[in-house]
Amino acid sequence: MLKSRYLCGGSVLAVVLAMGLSGQAAAQDQSSTVEEVVVTGSFIAGTPEDAALPVDVISSEDLEKQGTPSTVELLKALPVSSGVLGDTNQFDPRAQGSEGSGSVNLRGLGAQRTLVLINGRRMAPNPFGQAGAGIVDTNIIPSAAIGRVEVLKDGAAAIYGSDAIAGVVNFITRTNVEGLEASASYRNVDGSKGDYTGSLLWGHSWDNGNVLLSAAYQHRSELTTTDRDWAAQPYFNNPEGGWSAGNAIAPFLPVTNTPTGAFTPAAGFQLDTGCAALGGVVQPGALPACLFAYIPFDNLVETENRFQLYGEANADLGDNAKLHIEAFYSETDVPEWNTSPSYLALQTPTATTNPATGLPASVLAGYFVPASNPGFAAYRAANPTQIPAFATGAHIPGVRYRPLGYGGNPAFDDGPSQGLRHYDAFRVSGGIKGRFGDDGIGYDFSLTYGQETGVRTGYDTVVSRFQLALRGFGALNNDPNGCTSAETAGFTTNAGNAAIGCHYFNPFSNAVQSNAITGATNPSFNSALANNPELVRWFFQEVRTKQTQKLFVADAVFNGELGIELAGGNIGWAAGAQFRRSFFTSIYNDLSNIDANPCIDTPITGTTSCTVRNGPLMFLGTGEQADLEADVYALFAELAVPVTDDIQIQLAARYEDYGGETGSTFNPKGSIRWQAADWLAFRASASTTFRGPPLTSLTNNSVTALSFIGGSFRAIDIFGNPGLEPETAKTYSAGAIVEIGNFNATVDYWRFDFDNPIVGEPSGSIVNTMFPGGSGANCNNPAFAGLQARFTFQGACGITTIARVRTQVVNGPPVKTSGVDVLANYDFDDVMGGRLRLGGSITYTLEYKVDPFTVGGVTVEKAFDAAGYLNYQLSATSLPQLKGSVFAEYTTGPHNLRWTINYIDSYIDQRTAIFAPNPVNGAIQPNGAKIDETWLHEIDYRVFLPWDTTVNLSIDNVFDTEPSFARLDLNYDPFTGSALGRTYKLGVKKKF
Repeated sequence: MLKSRYLCGGSVLAVVLAMGLSGQAAAQDQSSTVEEVVVTGSFIAGTPEDAALPVDVISSEDLEKQGTPSTVELLKALPVSSGVLGDTNQFDPRAQGSEGSGSVNLRGLGAQRTLVLINGRRMAPNPFGQAGAGIVDTNIIPSAAIGRVEVLKDGAAAIYGSDAIAGVVNFITRTNVEGLEASASYRNVDGSKGDYTGSLLWGHSWDNGNVLLSAAYQHRSELTTTDRDWAAQPYFNNPEGGWSAGNAIAPFLPVTNTPTGAFTPAAGFQLDTGCAALGGVVQPGALPACLFAYIPFDNLVETENRFQLYGEANADLGDNAKLHIEAFYSETDVPEWNTSPSYLALQTPTATTNPATGLPASVLAGYFVPASNPGFAAYRAANPTQIPAFATGAHIPGVRYRPLGYGGNPAFDDGPSQGLRHYDAFRVSGGIKGRFGDDGIGYDFSLTYGQETGVRTGYDTVVSRFQLALRGFGALNNDPNGCTSAETAGFTTNAGNAAIGCHYFNPFSNAVQSNAITGATNPSFNSALANNPELVRWFFQEVRTKQTQKLFVADAVFNGELGIELAGGNIGWAAGAQFRRSFFTSIYNDLSNIDANPCIDTPITGTTSCTVRNGPLMFLGTGEQADLEADVYALFAELAVPVTDDIQIQLAARYEDYGGETGSTFNPKGSIRWQAADWLAFRASASTTFRGPPLTSLTNNSVTALSFIGGSFRAIDIFGNPGLEPETAKTYSAGAIVEIGNFNATVDYWRFDFDNPIVGEPSGSIVNTMFPGGSGANCNNPAFAGLQARFTFQGACGITTIARVRTQVVNGPPVKTSGVDVLANYDFDDVMGGRLRLGGSITYTLEYKVDPFTVGGVTVEKAFDAAGYLNYQLSATSLPQLKGSVFAEYTTGPHNLRWTINYIDSYIDQRTAIFAPNPVNGAIQPNGAKIDETWLHEIDYRVFLPWDTTVNLSIDNVFDTEPSFARLDLNYDPFTGSALGRTYKLGVKKKF
C-alpha cells in the first residue's frame, strides 16, 4: 500500500532516510525517521513538504511490510498504473520482444509517457521497448539499493522535459547505511521451480562522506502454459485462445504437369489424414484446415536471471560543496524463450526454386512437393483416394502452412523453437552541488551517461532453402560439402540420394511420431520417413538483432531567493540548462539484414535485385542497420511564491529545442495550494507538457510484430516516420487534503488533453475496416485504394490471403482522459497493546476518449472511449476503469501483520466475435464480452528476531484465484492479470 505524502521541494538529487536501527530494540520500533525530505517535483531548495504537487512516497519500510515485491510486481499493483510490461506476452505487438524487461505506465497513457529517474537523473531507454518508443526498462533498477520510490502523478515536462507527460517515477537509493546487510528470499510457485533472490548491501560513513555498495541476484523459473489448466483451452472454449489455421498438418492440392510443362490441379484440396490423431481440430471446407494449438509450446513465465551492482560515494568538499558519484551495472538473461516450433509461411518461393508457380490465380501461392519425395509417395500409397495416380506432385498453400507443428521442432529435441533475450545496462552519474558563499546562490552541476544493450534471437525458415528441401535438394547443417551446385544445377531432377549430400524434407504427417505436448501417438508414423534434425537446422536458421540506446545528459541548476519578501516568506527561484545527446545503434545478422539479404532468393542466388524487398524468411521481416544520434537543448526556470502562510503558488516553464524538422517547444506550469483550515487544504495545477519523437521513430526502418488476423497470425511491419512532430498535452488537476487527528486523505481530479500523440497505427482496426466481418467487399474499391496498399497478399485481395500489413508511427488523433485518485489512512493508536492502521488507494478513470483515426484516407477507428475496455490492438492499452487496494496492518512489538486486497474492475472486450457459433458454447464470446473483476488477497508477516535478523512470510493470492478469462491467446490479459496463482514466500535479512 502506498504511504502518501504530498511534498515538493529541494534538490531532486537525494532523499536522506535515517532508519535509526541499532539492535533489536530499535528494530522493534522501526518507523522511518525522515531527517531531510527532498522530493521529486521541484528544483527550488526549501519548498515546504506540504506544497502543491501530488507525490506518492513508497519507502523501503513500506516495501518490506509487503514482502519486498519485485519491481514488476510493485509497478503492476499501483492503482495509478495500467498496461504494464513485465510478464510474458509475445502475442501482443505492444509487448513482443520485451521479455525480461519491465515498464511503468501511469494513467494508462503509455509507458513511453512516464519519465523514470534514479536519484533524479534520467536513464537510457530500453532498446527494444515497444519498437524503441523511449520506454525505460524498470527491471534494471538496482533494487537492493533502493530506499524510496516517489511517484509524481502530474504532468512535469515544465520541470523535467520530454517524456514526463503522465508523471515521474523516481527511484532513490538508500542513505545512512552502516555495516553489512545480507538478504535472501524464496518464493514457491506451483508448477515451477520457484523464484529466489539474494543480495548484499554495505555502507560506511566518515566525518566528511559515505559510501554505499550493493550486489543482487534475482531468478525467475520457467512456468509453462501446460502448468495452468486455464491457459491452454480447447478450441470450442476459445477459438482465439492460441489456435491457428496454419499447421504443418496442412491442406494440399494434388497437381500434375500439362504437356507444355505447366501445372494444373489433379483434384480438389485435400487434408492430411493425420490431423485428429495428432490433436488437431478438423475444419472442413473448400480449403480445409487442421487447426493447430500453439499455446502449449509457450511459457507464461520465462526463465530470467538478473544480476545487479550498484555503488555510490558522497564527500564534503568544503563547507559549501558536496560531491556525489554513483554507478550501476545490470545484466538480465532470458536464455530459453519458448515459441511455436515454426512460424506461418507468409512468404512463398519464386519460380527460381518452385516449378509450380504457374498454377491458376485462384490457387493461393505456396510450396511444391514433387512425387519423388518419399513422404509423398508413402502418403499416396496409404491414401490413394486423395491423390490420383497421375498426380506429379502436391501444392501446399502458404498462409495455411508452417513447416513444423504438433511434432515439435527436431532441431530443438522435438520441442518448441527457442531464442534468447539478453540485456546489459550501465549508468554512471556524478555531480557537485553547494552554494557560492554561506548565503549565496545554490548550484547543482551533474553529468550522467547511461546505456542499455539488448540482444534478441529467434529462428525462422529460409524460404528458398525449404522449397529446395521439399524437392530433395536440402543439405545437412553439419555436412561441410552439402548439396553442391553441380548436383543441384537447374534444380530439375534429384533422386534424393543422401550419398551425394542431397536430402528431402517430408511435409506429411507420416514423418511425425507423436504430439510433442500430449504424447498422443500417430498410427501412420514411419520412422524411415522421419526428418533429420540436421536438415531442419539447414533451413531453420537463427535471426539475431543487437540494439543499443545511449544517453548523455549534462545538467546545470541554480537556485536561491529573489529577496522579495511576501506575507508567507521570500520568493524562491531556480533556473538552469540541460543538454541531452541520444544514440541508437542496431546490428542484424545477415539473414535479418535487409541490405545483406533483401530478396527471397538471395541466400541461394546471391541476387540483391528484386521488386519486393521483404527478405528471405517465411515469417519474420528484415531490418536495416542504423547508427543514429540527436541532440536536445533545454532552458528552464521556476518560482515558489509564498503569497501568505496559507497560499503558496509555484510557477515553472521550460524551453526545449530538438533541431531539424522536429523544432522546439515551450511549456509553462502553474500550481497553487490553499490551506483553508487547519484540517483542510486545496490544491490545483495547470500546465502544457510534451514528448519529443523517439530517436528510433524518426527513421524509415521497421520492426516486425505478429498479429492474429483471419484465423492465423500474420506479420505486422511497423515503420518509423521522419516527419513526426512532438506530441503535446494540456494537463489539469485539482484536489483536497484532509488531516483530522489520526485520519488523513486526499482526493484529486486529473485531466489530460492530448494533441498529436505519437502512436503506432492500429493494425487490428486497419484489417477490420478493410475486411468488415471478414468480407472482401472493399477489395479493389477506389475509395479504399490507399488502405489496400498497406497489405501484401498471397494471391487475390482477401482476409485469408493476407501475408503482411504495413503500419507506421504517426501523430495520431487527439485524446482526452480524466479521472480521480483517492487515498486514505486511519491509525488506531492502542489496539490490544499494538497499533492498527487501515488504508486504501484507488484510481478511477472517468474517460479516455480517442478521436477518429484515419489511415490511407479511410477512417479505420471511429471515436471511442477506451476507459473500461480491453482495447485489443488499438492505440490504447488495457484500461480497467477502477483499480484499487485496501489494507489492514497490525503492529505490536517486533511483529507486523498485514492483509492487503487488490482490486481490478471488470472491463469489456469490445471486439465482435469473428467465429461462427459452435456446438459447445453457441455464439462465441459476443461483442461486449466481459473480463471479470479480480480480487486478490495477500498476507504478509514480518518479525524482528534477535541478532539483527528480520524474517518475512508472505502468501500472495491467498484464495488461489485464477486470472479472469479473456478472449486472447493465453486466455488472460497479461497487461493486468497474474498467471502465478497462490504463492508462498520466505525472506530473511541479517545485519552485521
